[in-house]
Amino acid sequence: MNFDLLIVDDDLQFQFLHKKLAEKSEFHYGPVCVSSGEEAIDYIKQKHLDSTNNLLIFLDIYMEGIDGWDVLDYLETLKLPKRFKVILISSSVNIEDKRKALNYDTVIEYIEKPLMVEYLTMLKDAIIF
Repeated sequence: MNFDLLIVDDDLQFQFLHKKLAEKSEFHYGPVCVSSGEEAIDYIKQKHLDSTNNLLIFLDIYMEGIDGWDVLDYLETLKLPKRFKVILISSSVNIEDKRKALNYDTVIEYIEKPLMVEYLTMLKDAIIF
């Protein structure tokens, strides 16, 4: 499956780790990394609104300013859930966050940090746009 990968996390260590894991597991080469919800929305507007490329987003929830929930709300307004898929990767273990996340059409998974290479290996064959 051909798709672009966007990693959104304000923690640069997790950003680096998730990028390296995606490349090492051969899940995706050359993902784009941004540090805020605002940058994520700008990237989507500039690179994906007029594109036919599918976009998978590894999204942190809790960030300063525009957070992951705001990014999800923005994606919902686009009404393009088949082209955009989100995996929330959060340090939050709050069950309410998990429930809330799965109410979004674009969210396909909620996992706790850190991302593991075994998960990406399994996901590589399972992701469908």
